[in-house]
Amino acid sequence: MRSSLKTKENIELVKEFKEFIKKKGLKYTSEREEILKEILKVKDHFDVEELYMKLRGKGSKISKASVYRTISLLIEAGYIQEVYRQNARSYYEVTLDKIPHLHFICIKCKKVEEIIENELIKLIQKHSKQKNYAPLTYHLEIFGICSDCIKSIS
Repeated sequence: MRSSLKTKENIELVKEFKEFIKKKGLKYTSEREEILKEILKVKDHFDVEELYMKLRGKGSKISKASVYRTISLLIEAGYIQEVYRQNARSYYEVTLDKIPHLHFICIKCKKVEEIIENELIKLIQKHSKQKNYAPLTYHLEIFGICSDCIKSIS
């Protein structure tokens, strides 16, 4: 779980995203800004449908296609990443203030738990240095059955 970024940082991120969009030769729209600002408020994983419904619930006239297009741009800009897929849906998280972690995903109840493991981080850093490799991002998913579901099976 992450804490939402501070307002001053958000203003800078919006400016940077605007520059990113313009460098790509695309138009910076109020819809793209609205989507970015809403994503920066998210404290957990999210999918496009949840984001779209949240925006619509706030009175936005945004289209689902605009949300999908903006998600792709935010991934390309390095603001968010896809972290796992479940039931034909992709789930994302903001990567800007996130330290590397792994996900335990229960195949029964679909619960997702984030685990920060310093030894794993050190291992990745060690091998990256040995290979002279500069990783931009990574994620690890472990699928299994959580303790609650194991108890309900027994």
